[in-house]
Amino acid sequence: MSDNSEKKGTNDCNEFAKCLQYLHLMLDNEATEEQEIYLKNHIHKCMVCFEQYEVEKQIRELLRSKLTNQKVPADLAQAIRNKVFQSA
Repeated sequence: MSDNSEKKGTNDCNEFAKCLQYLHLMLDNEATEEQEIYLKNHIHKCMVCFEQYEVEKQIRELLRSKLTNQKVPADLAQAIRNKVFQSA
């Protein structure tokens, strides 16, 4: 393995770190318009970054679907309140 490929690891993109940073900003709705445009243009040309984009996007979607707010049963909430007041 050459020194150049060892530095890059398994990806072949010189802009991978920058794209990953922009990707996280974009998925968190914190990217600037310029960062979003750069990333969208880049992933159309770079399969490495496109694949990372898809993985990150799917992870976020899975987390959102699993971490939804669920209502606590009223009797459980009341039992917790009672325990808190008893120990206070």
